[in-house]
Amino acid sequence: MKIIAHRGFSGVYPENTMLAFRKAIEIGADGIELDVHLSKDGQVMIIHDEALKRTTGLDGVVSDYTRAELEKISAGKTKNDEFGFTPIPSLEEYLAFMAEHKDKFTNIELKTAPVYYPEIEEKTLELVRKFDLEKNIIYSSFNWLSIERIQRLGTISETGLLFSGMKLYNQAHIIKALGINYFHPDFNDLTDEIVKSYLDNKVGLNVWTVNEIEDMKVCLSWNIDGLITNFPDRAISIAR
Repeated sequence: MKIIAHRGFSGVYPENTMLAFRKAIEIGADGIELDVHLSKDGQVMIIHDEALKRTTGLDGVVSDYTRAELEKISAGKTKNDEFGFTPIPSLEEYLAFMAEHKDKFTNIELKTAPVYYPEIEEKTLELVRKFDLEKNIIYSSFNWLSIERIQRLGTISETGLLFSGMKLYNQAHIIKALGINYFHPDFNDLTDEIVKSYLDNKVGLNVWTVNEIEDMKVCLSWNIDGLITNFPDRAISIAR
C-alpha cells in the first residue's frame, strides 16, 4: 500500500506548500497529492480552494491574481502562520523539485468543477513533460470530462476518478471500460463488498482522506493500492 501525502504533510505543515511537500518526502511518503488551478495569466498554481480566504486570509479567487502576485501570498493561515512565509507555489516550481525525486510520484488533482479552466489539462501536461515526469504522475478529478481530455491529449500518465458522498456499487466495470486506472473514493463511502468489487475488476483504489490509525489499518487489510492522508507519518508507522 502506497502512502500518499494529501496536500503534502498537511496534518502538520501548511497544505499545498513547498514546505509540506518537502517534509512529506523527507519522512518517506511514496507520493504526494496536490490540487491545481489557473491564475489570471494562465499559469498552473497549486492550491486547493478556488477562493483564497481559508488558506491565505485574502479575498478573491485564484483567477483574480497573476502567478507573480500569488507567489507573494502566504498560504499558512490554516496553521496560524506559525511557519512564517509559505507562499502559494506554482506547479512548475513543484515539478522542478520532484525532478530530483524520481522514485516518488505525484497525484495531480485537476480542479475543474464547478469552475472549469480552459486548457488547464494542456498546460499541466506541458509542464509535466518539460520535467520528464509523465511516468511519475496520476491525474485525478471529480470531473470525468477532465480525465477524458487528459487521456485524449495522449499522456502516458495514469488517471484516477474521484467520488464522494454516494454508495459505489456496480461501477467498477464502467471505470475499467473508460480506461481509467484508479478509483479515488472517500473512505467513508466504502464497505468490504464495494472494495472487493473494484479489486476483482482490477481497478486500482487510492482512498482518501484517512487520518486515524484504526482506519488506516482497515485500508491495509483491504490491500488497496494507495492511502491518501494528511498524516503520512502515521501511515508509514503501520504499513512498513
